Amino acid sequence: MEEVEVKVEVARLGERVVKVKVGETVESVVKRIGLNPSEYVAVLNGKVVPEDRVIEGASHLKLIPVVSGG
Repeated sequence: MEEVEVKVEVARLGERVVKVKVGETVESVVKRIGLNPSEYVAVLNGKVVPEDRVIEGASHLKLIPVVSGG
Protein backbone atom coordinates (compact mmCIF):
# COMPACT_ATOMS: atom_id res chain seq x y z
CA MET A 1 0.00 0.00 0.00
CA GLU A 2 1.24 3.49 -0.86
CA GLU A 3 2.65 5.70 1.89
CA VAL A 4 2.41 9.48 1.94
CA GLU A 5 3.76 12.19 4.22
CA VAL A 6 1.41 14.14 6.43
CA LYS A 7 2.71 17.33 8.00
CA VAL A 8 1.10 17.44 11.44
CA GLU A 9 0.96 20.77 13.23
CA VAL A 10 -0.18 20.69 16.84
CA ALA A 11 -1.04 24.01 18.47
CA ARG A 12 1.56 24.82 21.15
CA LEU A 13 3.49 21.59 20.46
CA GLY A 14 5.02 22.27 17.05
CA GLU A 15 5.19 20.35 13.78
CA ARG A 16 6.30 16.92 12.66
CA VAL A 17 6.05 14.80 9.53
CA VAL A 18 4.37 11.41 9.80
CA LYS A 19 4.37 8.72 7.11
CA VAL A 20 0.95 7.12 6.75
CA LYS A 21 -0.63 4.60 4.44
CA VAL A 22 -3.18 5.98 2.00
CA GLY A 23 -6.56 5.12 3.48
CA GLU A 24 -5.66 5.70 7.13
CA THR A 25 -7.93 7.98 9.10
CA VAL A 26 -7.21 11.25 10.84
CA GLU A 27 -7.95 9.45 14.12
CA SER A 28 -5.21 6.87 13.52
CA VAL A 29 -2.67 9.62 12.78
CA VAL A 30 -3.60 11.50 15.96
CA LYS A 31 -3.30 8.32 18.05
CA ARG A 32 0.02 7.44 16.42
CA ILE A 33 1.58 10.68 17.66
CA GLY A 34 0.33 9.96 21.17
CA LEU A 35 -2.66 12.29 21.40
CA ASN A 36 -6.31 11.67 22.25
CA PRO A 37 -8.44 12.46 19.16
CA SER A 38 -11.39 13.61 21.29
CA GLU A 39 -9.25 16.44 22.69
CA TYR A 40 -8.53 18.04 19.29
CA VAL A 41 -10.33 19.55 16.33
CA ALA A 42 -8.75 18.30 13.11
CA VAL A 43 -8.18 20.66 10.18
CA LEU A 44 -7.06 18.74 7.08
CA ASN A 45 -5.76 20.85 4.20
CA GLY A 46 -7.59 23.90 5.54
CA LYS A 47 -10.97 22.27 6.26
CA VAL A 48 -12.38 21.07 9.58
CA VAL A 49 -12.91 17.32 9.26
CA PRO A 50 -14.26 14.48 11.44
CA GLU A 51 -11.92 11.91 13.00
CA ASP A 52 -12.99 9.26 10.50
CA ARG A 53 -11.84 11.29 7.45
CA VAL A 54 -9.55 9.21 5.27
CA ILE A 55 -6.10 10.50 4.29
CA GLU A 56 -5.92 10.26 0.50
CA GLY A 57 -2.55 11.82 -0.22
CA ALA A 58 0.20 14.07 1.09
CA SER A 59 -1.55 16.46 3.44
CA HIS A 60 -1.28 19.12 6.12
CA LEU A 61 -3.09 18.26 9.34
CA LYS A 62 -3.51 20.93 11.98
CA LEU A 63 -4.73 19.87 15.42
CA ILE A 64 -6.36 22.49 17.60
CA PRO A 65 -7.01 21.68 21.28
CA VAL A 66 -10.65 21.71 22.33
CA VAL A 67 -11.22 24.21 25.13
CA SER A 68 -14.07 23.67 27.51
CA GLY A 69 -15.08 25.34 30.68
CA GLY A 70 -17.92 26.33 32.86
